[in-house]
Amino acid sequence: MKKTVIPSIISLLFACATTFTSRADNPTPYKLPTAHAEAVEASATFMENSFDAVRAFSPFASMDQTETIVKSDDTNGGIINELTEFASKYLGTRYRRGSSSPKGFDCSGFVGFVFRNFGINLSRSSASQYNEGEKVEKGDLRPGDLMFFSGSRGGKSRVGHVAMVVDVNPDGSCTFIHASSSQGVVYQKFPDGGYYSKRYIGAKRIIPADPKA
Repeated sequence: MKKTVIPSIISLLFACATTFTSRADNPTPYKLPTAHAEAVEASATFMENSFDAVRAFSPFASMDQTETIVKSDDTNGGIINELTEFASKYLGTRYRRGSSSPKGFDCSGFVGFVFRNFGINLSRSSASQYNEGEKVEKGDLRPGDLMFFSGSRGGKSRVGHVAMVVDVNPDGSCTFIHASSSQGVVYQKFPDGGYYSKRYIGAKRIIPADPKA
């Protein structure tokens, strides 16, 4: 019923608005009475208010509002995109143990540097960073999440390396960026079926999915 009535009302209002507008805009050699001009203006205001009323009761109005809410609540998605783009600017930067500056990074220094640029302060070591944020299952990874691995010198259950996810594929595989001791800041596919797959310990989400969380 609403789908039939509302378009009819809109069509009627549009026709009336066109009639009033055409009469008001057509040039004439005669000066119209003030009362006539006021009537035209009042009619235009009435038509505008009528359109607003129709839109308010339209079943499509709520759909438009929902789309606006979704876009305005997508705050963290924007931050994460900026985060990953910012990190990519340092691809190729050399590895430097104990350093967290563009002159050289170790793994936790690089991650900390990137997040700090967006006002998020993380602990200095990868082991301490593993105690921050919210635990994330491997199948639920998303860009911005931190992945933790055992180091080459410690045991396989002890955190010694950290990386940041920059892309996730539909099959669950992902790409992370990190400061590798052998290559500096690089991208790495995961799972790799080798070194990182065997040393993976877990993941943490520093930026919550819900902006209000």
